[in-house]
Amino acid sequence: MSYQLWVSPVTGYRRKGTRFSSLKKIFIDNVTAKSIFEPLLCCPADSMAENAKGALKIREFDVAGVKETEGGEVIGYVVTDELENGEVKKYVKVIGPELLISDSTPIADIFTALTLRDFAFVLYGKQIVGIITKADINKPPVRIYLFGMISLFEMHLNSWINHYFPDNKWEPEIPANRIKDARDIYEKRKGNNQDLSLLECLQFCDKRDLLTKSNCFIKDFDMSKKKFDTFVKQVEKIRNELAHSQNSIISNVEWSVFVETVSHLEDFLISSDSKVEHIATEGNDFKDLLVASV
Repeated sequence: MSYQLWVSPVTGYRRKGTRFSSLKKIFIDNVTAKSIFEPLLCCPADSMAENAKGALKIREFDVAGVKETEGGEVIGYVVTDELENGEVKKYVKVIGPELLISDSTPIADIFTALTLRDFAFVLYGKQIVGIITKADINKPPVRIYLFGMISLFEMHLNSWINHYFPDNKWEPEIPANRIKDARDIYEKRKGNNQDLSLLECLQFCDKRDLLTKSNCFIKDFDMSKKKFDTFVKQVEKIRNELAHSQNSIISNVEWSVFVETVSHLEDFLISSDSKVEHIATEGNDFKDLLVASV
């Protein structure tokens, strides 16, 4: 993706919608817990626990709210597997502040909220109206957010490769069979796309390896080669789950690793954004971020 995607070579002004902060703001303002939470199923406090457990199992609910009366406020919650004999009220747990999030909570903050627990209750004003679990992370709004971040990340990787390996000096660093694969993809994809470059046809792992070899890149981004290599591998794993439309995008990634990777991805994009803009506005270095034609 060429440098002009970020900054106009004529005015030097940053193009709208190309900063990570712009992408994040779209989701902070428009896609929140309200977009993905499920209504909270509640059991009457005086109902029989065994019956409630059966109903919850059929619906595949692990957790349910509890109310004293129909239409009343939620007084607590129960865990399905803990229900045995007696009334439901016997098994009620307190909903502490650590289990509550607002319906306006941004997606990125939901990831963190679910780090220490598998679910969170959603507040609308002062009323508990829903529940969010880790399974809700697989819904389209979250997938779109992650896909947008990772697409932007790959575009940044392309630009940094061109910056640190100008004039296609990266080609000798890639095994011949990988270059051949990239050229085959390039020939199939180019069509009428005059701006497509060979670099864009490299595999994610090839781009990772190129930048891992660049001491200048590693120094400028203040990370070790091992840390960068691990980070990009985790991003690639999430990317592949998204690209293949898996039912669960976190089934092959530990939750803590997933949250940490997304957090590092945000940090990288913010840092890279700043560096790209600084280099771009220098004027004499415009060509450093241009993707050469094949």
